[in-house]
Amino acid sequence: MPTGPAQTAAVDDVHRGELLLKTGALERAIFNSANFSCIATDAGGVIQIFNLGAQRMLGYAADEVVNRITPADLHDPAEVIERARALSVEYGTPIAPGFEALVYKAARGIEDVYELTKVRKDGSRFPAVVSVTALRDVQEEIIGFLLIGNDNTARAMAEEERKRLEQRLRSQQEALHRIDEQRKRDGEHARELAAVNQELEAFSYSVSHDLRAPLRHIHGYVEMLRAATAGQLQDKATRYLQTIADASVEMGELIDDLLAFSKLGRTELSYDAVALDALVAGVIRKLEMATKDRMITWEVAALPTVIGDAALLKQVFMNLIDNAIKYSRTRTDARITIGTAGTEGNRIVIFVRDNGVGFDMQYAHKLFGVFQRLHRAEEFEGTGIGLATVRRIIARHGGRIWVDGEIDHGATFSLTLEPAAS
Repeated sequence: MPTGPAQTAAVDDVHRGELLLKTGALERAIFNSANFSCIATDAGGVIQIFNLGAQRMLGYAADEVVNRITPADLHDPAEVIERARALSVEYGTPIAPGFEALVYKAARGIEDVYELTKVRKDGSRFPAVVSVTALRDVQEEIIGFLLIGNDNTARAMAEEERKRLEQRLRSQQEALHRIDEQRKRDGEHARELAAVNQELEAFSYSVSHDLRAPLRHIHGYVEMLRAATAGQLQDKATRYLQTIADASVEMGELIDDLLAFSKLGRTELSYDAVALDALVAGVIRKLEMATKDRMITWEVAALPTVIGDAALLKQVFMNLIDNAIKYSRTRTDARITIGTAGTEGNRIVIFVRDNGVGFDMQYAHKLFGVFQRLHRAEEFEGTGIGLATVRRIIARHGGRIWVDGEIDHGATFSLTLEPAAS
């Protein structure tokens, strides 16, 4: 039967697509050597290549899917329908709830990474992150699509554990607040607070250790994915990998801070005379790396010798001075002042003041709570545990700590410590 120009062109496109998808070097370098799922389709969405990573992840042999189904058949149907609905609203045009919904953005030259549930051959399900790229010939015509997927179970579990941890810790804080109110009414605060603190410390220690395993998996798989796709992923996909890696590092820092926080209640204090002049000077020297490119005016008055645990008091001033450095970095004329402000009863009042971004005093009560932050993480880094640690250390020294501040006019942290005998 004779064929027309349109049919001939279509046949040529198919041949070009088959040539690209079946190139031995490409297949070896990207597909069968990869530890993650690589699925390549023709322009109509029918699977042409189903690598070993996809076979291991989804439980199908290549000949069960190649030239038989589209990647949409490997996803949760309800989520594919919901993605089609959302894209239809976003782009103002009906989008079919199938393969088109998975590649709609990529087909229009928009880099796309989505998260959907995948379904294995045995019916089990798991969350996955999928990157979609349109494959084009020399005439820029689409000849197929490349879908790179990775099992997102470990990251999802770690995120769920983090949320549960935060909720439990917030619940414990609320319990501590209620117990404090009870103390004012009936004087039973000490016994109840000790019990709740013991539970909180045991919980934090246990959960923090349990979170390390999924974190190691996340970081390890990200590094493997980077190595396997070196020079092959587009910039946006690479940025997503960096975001996951950064998040795992941040979570590790959070766990370390939680462990340190939980240990404070069990640490036996070693009381001695501590010269704050030398201690603060040492802290400032240690933080010089964070301030070497900045102009900071330091005003440090003569400081007293106090009674306390030198290591824990160093941690207090390390946190307070580091905060002053961090929250004043938007200032070209940053000024940090450390000194004394009289006494409170038989204790000396010591303060650390900065002229940084400050805060609204109506939220001051949140500053010393675990995970409580008044600024977004993308503005100022931190885990939200440092000031809670400071408050606990000062409380164990029998003192108190408070803060005064104003938006765009800096903050002053004041604390009380017992002076050494003169």
